[in-house]
Amino acid sequence: MVSGFVLVAMLTVVSKAVSFVKDAAVARQFGISDELDAFMFSFGLLTFIAALIGGGLPEAFLPLYAEVTHQKDTHRARRLAVQSSLIHALSLLVISLMIYVLAPSLVGWTTRGFSPEKQALAVSLLRMLLPFMICFGVSYQLGTWLRADKHFTVASSAPMLVPLTIIIWLVIDRAQPSAHTLVMGTVVGSMLHLLTLKFVLWRREGLTPSFLIGCLRDWEPEVRSVIKNSLPFLFAGGIFSSAVVVDQTMASWLAAGSVTVLGYTDKVCGIILAVTAAPACDVLFPYFADKVARRDWAGVRHQLFSSAGIILSAALPAALLLCWLAPWVVALLFERGSFTAGDTQRVAEVLRFASLQIPFFILGTLASRVVVAMQATRFIMVLSTIGLVGNAVLNWVLMQKLGAAGIALSTVLVQMLSAALACIYVLRQIKARMTNL
Repeated sequence: MVSGFVLVAMLTVVSKAVSFVKDAAVARQFGISDELDAFMFSFGLLTFIAALIGGGLPEAFLPLYAEVTHQKDTHRARRLAVQSSLIHALSLLVISLMIYVLAPSLVGWTTRGFSPEKQALAVSLLRMLLPFMICFGVSYQLGTWLRADKHFTVASSAPMLVPLTIIIWLVIDRAQPSAHTLVMGTVVGSMLHLLTLKFVLWRREGLTPSFLIGCLRDWEPEVRSVIKNSLPFLFAGGIFSSAVVVDQTMASWLAAGSVTVLGYTDKVCGIILAVTAAPACDVLFPYFADKVARRDWAGVRHQLFSSAGIILSAALPAALLLCWLAPWVVALLFERGSFTAGDTQRVAEVLRFASLQIPFFILGTLASRVVVAMQATRFIMVLSTIGLVGNAVLNWVLMQKLGAAGIALSTVLVQMLSAALACIYVLRQIKARMTNL
């Protein structure tokens, strides 16, 4: 488990380094502009939808996959994985067709602060990015399958193909880069990401055409449980993850460029989360699922405490340091070309607040992995609803005086509440189940 965490953390650092080069190149070319605002809105909306649809099935799939593997056999578990992936891909395809038709209404309703020309550009970019949404969502499912079998290398390294391809496209169109340059790099990169995961799974899992045909003919009974359990996760994920869309939508009501400012802030915070929360969740989730499947509640509690303590001991000082050095960090990362000193000041002001969410995000994410492994769907739905309502209300109150920084502060408060509730629930459930053994 420790070696898996170290491996994933190292690969994530490399991936984030590539993403940083991409972000720096984008900042140099576009700064804080209407064109980039429209792209980041469209990209963020489709990423949210893909993560929403992609989060429901994988969250329900992994605990059941572990259960079938331990209590039945690996052949049936592999068939469950293939059939879940197929259902996932079909659901994303249907959603993408709906978005294509409803794009003008969707953009018009969520970006009332955009000018008509900016809204028209957002509609065009939204439609062009739909292949990315499908590839991103299916890749999430296939990556979960690899992690469920404790294969972390490709699942953690393949995502860097997306920013790498965007960099290549920016170099190709360096004379006159536009938002369409970013779209092409994003779509092609997501396709390469998906093809890489498919190839690795084909080789590693020993998949054959006859086995895949058999999966279409003989459906695994547990698929019904995956679909049934995915609906609450889908609903809860939609409520909780919609905080990103709510933040972007409400930021579009503020001064021009506020959506982009939040985007840059998230990227900086993501550097720390990438080497703490992300590898921890990727590696620990299958281990939590295994221990829950074996009813090893003492092991679950010990693993949660030890992993949270180790990760927070590194993340908390980093968050405080980031809050203190925010202007210097933003200037170092982005201040070049079209990204001016004034832009640095705007982003740093928001980053000082946003960096405070890091320890609460990590703690809440670790606890939520245990909640998901327990398949506690009712609690997840309640927690997600509280998070959504609290985020929207606090956004509205705090943005009146603090602007985009108020939206960042709202996120901090919501993450703090969510982490506290998730930890209390997990510890109470573990205590109750140990008593009943």
